[in-house]
Amino acid sequence: MKRLYTLTILLIFNQLSAQINDCDCANRYQEEVFNDITVETNVTYSDIYNLKMDIYQPSSDVDLCTNRPLIILAHGGSFIGGSKSNPTMVDLCETFAKRGYVAASINYRLATDPTVLGFAGFIWMTNLENGIKVIYSSMTDAKAAVRFFRKEFAELSNPYGIDQNQIWMGGNSAGACLGPHMSYIETVEEFVSGIDESGQDYALDLATINGGMEGMSGNEGYSSNISGMINLAGALHTVNWIDDTDLTPIVSCHGTEDETVPDECGTILNSPNNLTACGSMAIQPIISKYGVSNDLLIYDGAGHCPWDLNAGDKQEMIDFVTTFVYNHIDCNNIELNELNKSRELIYRKDILGRTVKFNNKGFIFNVYKDGSVQKKFIIN
Repeated sequence: MKRLYTLTILLIFNQLSAQINDCDCANRYQEEVFNDITVETNVTYSDIYNLKMDIYQPSSDVDLCTNRPLIILAHGGSFIGGSKSNPTMVDLCETFAKRGYVAASINYRLATDPTVLGFAGFIWMTNLENGIKVIYSSMTDAKAAVRFFRKEFAELSNPYGIDQNQIWMGGNSAGACLGPHMSYIETVEEFVSGIDESGQDYALDLATINGGMEGMSGNEGYSSNISGMINLAGALHTVNWIDDTDLTPIVSCHGTEDETVPDECGTILNSPNNLTACGSMAIQPIISKYGVSNDLLIYDGAGHCPWDLNAGDKQEMIDFVTTFVYNHIDCNNIELNELNKSRELIYRKDILGRTVKFNNKGFIFNVYKDGSVQKKFIIN
């Protein structure tokens, strides 16, 4: 009986300690530390365009953290196809959630959406004005997704347990283009000036009518700023948008023989009739010159998104990306709102899991209404 009692003490102590220490970088974010994750599907982040996302996170039964970095990911598909259930996006969201992050895979408006180009969207990449509208629409949708989480944080007491100061934007192929366009284009003037003169009037009218660079996809009044970018074979329409004020960290992966999204500057799908784009290897030297923290994994001799086709390449990409993100997150970041908020204490537990009085000595676990737990050792 004494042996069982001791074992019970150890099990309770280990369980409580694991839950409490899960917020520390040493126990999460770099490696998969959670087996149980939950996925909330079809969460609407834009009522205006009926845009949805799937949200992945560690199960609340095993994770008590309430200030977790958030990774938002967007699928590929040449802005013509694809969805939030894309296998690469699912794999990334799952591995980020198992590492202790909150991750979201989003749908965004495609070129063929009636509010974008409709049927003409199938040939969007042959026309500058069409290309401008496609990237503007998808980029402003992604900004609305970022704002959605900050709105939930402020108005619904942070139901997803995120750190609103640590939101990353990433994606695969077309979806990987969203983060750089979000980060590098800050004003309508910058948006217009970076485009060829033949498209500048159209770009100005488009942005002016549709709410500037924030767009009109919803969740107005909240910031769409991001802390970092994950660029998997993405590109910018032009590197003219990059300047020395763009300091957002970015991790990139790209194949040197990519004929879909050029690794350097070239035409989309390697067709002379298509618009130009500047990929990861064109972006990296410019941002490096400006001192931006970045890293690039080059798949020598590989085509477009080799991680979509080969399990070994995918694992290499996941390890590379998650290491970069881990090295750039602040594990000790505490929201000012949290510092100013009075937490309601529900009860105190001792090491055996028994409810105790407030003057008890030894290891004491304070359990608060917001789900957080504080461990103390009281000696007098």
